[in-house]
Amino acid sequence: MTPRVLSVGAYERDNFGDLLFLLVTERYLEGSEVVASAPFAADMTALLDRKVGAVGDALGESRFDAIWTVGGQVGGTSLEGAFKLSKSADEYAAYLAASPSQRRELARAAVHGAPLVSPYIPTPGAFELNAGAVTVLNSVGIAGIADVRQRRPHVGEELVETLRTTDAISVRDRESSTFLDGLGVPHALAPDVVHAISLLEPFEPDPASDVVVFQASTSHLERIGHRRVARALATSSHLAGLRIRLLMAGAATGHDSVADLERVADHIREVDPGRAVEVRTERRPLDVVHQIRQARIVIGTSLHVRIVAAAYALPRITLRRVKPARYAAHWDDLMPFNVRLSQLDDALGAALAAAERSEVRAAAGELSRLADDNVRAIVDRVRVLVARGDDTERQQLVERRQNGYRAIAARREICDAATENVRDELFQTRRELEAARAEIGRLEAEIDAVVARRTLFRRRAMRDAG
Repeated sequence: MTPRVLSVGAYERDNFGDLLFLLVTERYLEGSEVVASAPFAADMTALLDRKVGAVGDALGESRFDAIWTVGGQVGGTSLEGAFKLSKSADEYAAYLAASPSQRRELARAAVHGAPLVSPYIPTPGAFELNAGAVTVLNSVGIAGIADVRQRRPHVGEELVETLRTTDAISVRDRESSTFLDGLGVPHALAPDVVHAISLLEPFEPDPASDVVVFQASTSHLERIGHRRVARALATSSHLAGLRIRLLMAGAATGHDSVADLERVADHIREVDPGRAVEVRTERRPLDVVHQIRQARIVIGTSLHVRIVAAAYALPRITLRRVKPARYAAHWDDLMPFNVRLSQLDDALGAALAAAERSEVRAAAGELSRLADDNVRAIVDRVRVLVARGDDTERQQLVERRQNGYRAIAARREICDAATENVRDELFQTRRELEAARAEIGRLEAEIDAVVARRTLFRRRAMRDAG
């Protein structure tokens, strides 16, 4: 029988790294039926050649042999956070305008009423058909659960219990590993699975390439300035003579945009009218990978732009940003990261020089090997557990998952009922205070206008009398 694997991730939106998680993981699960799911259903045919179903619907309606979450900072991500990143600005604005109880209902409606406390870490015990499924968390960051435990204790409690009954966990950051050590949860600390793409999609980069690839998020360009970025690229001594290729690492909310890259391109042409510069609009993940690996050097803000460049041992620079900086500091510190724009030219020189060193190229290859070994070990474990079927040990795990979920859900329901009315009352009070402040502001403006008119009349009277 062909194993059925439910892959869970942020596959409903256009983000380069998240979509690569799915495509890379599928390659290791050949021979299985892999069903892609996300917190919210979406038609991703344009980017993934498929429609992505809602994870709650899938778990409630079908039986799976394994539930495999792959990639990203899933631990601290709430349903509200996923909603913000996946929905339109108008939909999210309507959500924010609602009261706490209304928001809760909107969130429940968005996941079709499924019992999800996390968008990417489903609780198997909440789903009768899948309480015994083999569960995997790979290439994840979950240290954020510590914050969830402080803010929403019963949600944190459910997530921790889910971690304790997960069959295989692999994290990519030291903070998550330390957090799991504190819980006594077995796990592996390994590089991001996307490093393995060079083993799945072999390619020999051209060291004489005349292309520099540049990627940056909208927020980064807005903060630093499109014109400043363009000038830094156009005037860099290390990029002289290279064609500048601007590309996106996804067009989802909070990521990149063609309009921003066009602005950078226009400013580059102003600084250097003869410079070859192009904006690439490819959005299918493997097409973006192809553009990256053709480069002489890669500059970006995206973690996975850096990881793909590392996979092919390309010179790479990551501009100042917390998440990729933390990752690079642990796994990929032989190439510049957390670089300020004022330091770009020096960093370019350092990256090009580092790429000539054999130990730097070997370190990049080692990351790919470690990622490959890690995911293969997880696949082997999953196959063994699936082949064992519902033995006594598995039945005991099912009972623990279901009983644990029911007890935690009952405590959470009592807590929610006790606090929801208070939240609604606070929300209404806040609205009334905002309305009162607005009215005070209006009255003060009227008073100021009256005072100004009286002053004007007094001055005129004094002038006429004089």
